[in-house]
Amino acid sequence: MNQPRISRLLIWERHEHRVVEVLLAALSILRNKSNLPQSEVCLNRELYFCLLEANHSLWKAGLGGFDHPPTPEGHNPPDPNDEQRATRENKIPDFYWGYIDHLEPDPRRSARNYVIECKRLGNPPRPDWILNQNYVIKGILRFVTEKHGYAKGEKSGAMVGYVQSMKLDDILYEVNATCMSEAISQLGIPISGWQITGISLLNQKLDRSFAASPLHLSHFWVDLRKS
Repeated sequence: MNQPRISRLLIWERHEHRVVEVLLAALSILRNKSNLPQSEVCLNRELYFCLLEANHSLWKAGLGGFDHPPTPEGHNPPDPNDEQRATRENKIPDFYWGYIDHLEPDPRRSARNYVIECKRLGNPPRPDWILNQNYVIKGILRFVTEKHGYAKGEKSGAMVGYVQSMKLDDILYEVNATCMSEAISQLGIPISGWQITGISLLNQKLDRSFAASPLHLSHFWVDLRKS
């Protein structure tokens, strides 16, 4: 049996690296803006333009970038393992950035997408809207449940946390408490420590009932408390 080429095995890793590179640059642009909106929808809209700015800068400097834009608020694409339209196809991740794997022998499986979901973090704006709980229940769990099935078929994805208030340690405590109550793994503390006024990277490994499992979920918490 022929072994898969090393170049093919690394296609996803290269794509993930490029997306994360643009995402980090875009979040740096975002956090330096003043008078940012509070709502998630408006922040995501601004992040979209920051992604385009970051991509342009990287491409112009010859440091990477893409020749096609990310998809904002696009429906989950169909999965070839589903025999008919699935509920997840009605669900809408905040962003995904795709490519075609030309080395995939089955063209129905050649579309690959790196999914990014974004949520606010900090003090609750009202008693019935708990941001740090929502980050898990309306964010992380969408990568786990079949109903949403974010990043189905992929082995990695990302969450963006818009930190608007509270201490970072307190946010992590509340997020992990919700993870425990939902019987999923907790987020690890940032390897490089908290990046005050910067972007902190946290990691999480999620078991799920569909491929690919486990999923590696990267969490990018951008500190907007002074913005």
